[in-house]
Amino acid sequence: MDKNLSPELRQMKEEYDFLHKKIGELEWEMATMYLNRIGVPRNEIELVEDQLDNYRQSMGLLIEKVKNHITDSRKSKNPRHQ
Repeated sequence: MDKNLSPELRQMKEEYDFLHKKIGELEWEMATMYLNRIGVPRNEIELVEDQLDNYRQSMGLLIEKVKNHITDSRKSKNPRHQ
């Protein structure tokens, strides 16, 4: 499938992969935060939660951008669907 991607979609895919990786890393950090620790400062937890929220919002915006790009691309290729 990657072979059929336009340069714009290829760039969006790279951004998606980056965001997906960062979200996974932060989820893992949250899951293992208490490993070998008695306590975790609340501000450390909040920092990770805020970063997760930010990456998730960015992911949602990117997905909408991809959908819009594909819709616009299809409309320009087939004017009957406008």
